[in-house]
Amino acid sequence: MDGYPPASAVPQLPGSRPPGPPPLASVALGRPGPVERLIAGLRIQLIVIGALMMREIHTRFGRHHMGYMWLFFEPMILGGCIAGLHALSGHGLPGGLDTASFYIVGYTPYYLFRSILNRSAGALHANAPLFYHRQVTFLDIMISRNLLDGASVMIAVLIMLGGLGAFTDVWPVDLVWMAFGITLILLFCHGFSLIIVAGTVWGTETIERLIHPLTYLTIPITGAFFMVFWFPTEMQELILLIPTVHMFEIIREGQFGPVVPYHYDLVYVTVWILALNLLGLLALRAAKPRLDLN
Repeated sequence: MDGYPPASAVPQLPGSRPPGPPPLASVALGRPGPVERLIAGLRIQLIVIGALMMREIHTRFGRHHMGYMWLFFEPMILGGCIAGLHALSGHGLPGGLDTASFYIVGYTPYYLFRSILNRSAGALHANAPLFYHRQVTFLDIMISRNLLDGASVMIAVLIMLGGLGAFTDVWPVDLVWMAFGITLILLFCHGFSLIIVAGTVWGTETIERLIHPLTYLTIPITGAFFMVFWFPTEMQELILLIPTVHMFEIIREGQFGPVVPYHYDLVYVTVWILALNLLGLLALRAAKPRLDLN
């Protein structure tokens, strides 16, 4: 009935298998290897992060009245006003640098620094219901929020520099190098934000009250509004101890090219970024059992 002749009707050799369908044990079951499992896990996390970014846009800006556009308008308005005020003041800059573009690539990336740090303390509380889903982790929330801020600032910088170039014919020399500098700020702030989140075990409101004024008080030393070559050699060594100064130097080199001297150390910046992110991950892991998300 199964299409195979009876076993007794077929001559068998010693040690041979009787005719019929192969046993299930002989069928090789394909199991994914470690590389395939890693790729599948990364694919799931990318889907999760993408969904979290869309949710963050809806939560922060709403679904109507050009809500999405405020993602770019907010940094553009602030950066454009700062650049416009300095350009209208009529004062020049050392090295003959264009005033408007100098402050666009100064304050707008600083907006990324301020935005990530100021919003990080309340990030987990704002997304507490999502942690009922097994795939969503604290790190996913922070990555999605910080990536969204980074993308908005990059696009805002490109739009403003494009508009400025159309009117003044002042164009960025190397957009890739400029984007690399903004990415360094993003990575630096990401590690810092993890430490801030871990610090909320002492109270979210307490941490927020400390972080908000600190982001404003540190504006003069971040490098957003000055360049290292403006200062005497003795002061340059002290200024270069501040990691964000190196990042702004890279951004301005991408904007202006080799018309003035730049001072930065990629190894120094990389060590800072790695140290902050590692410390942030360890702090977040240690604080996780004590975080109150109610």
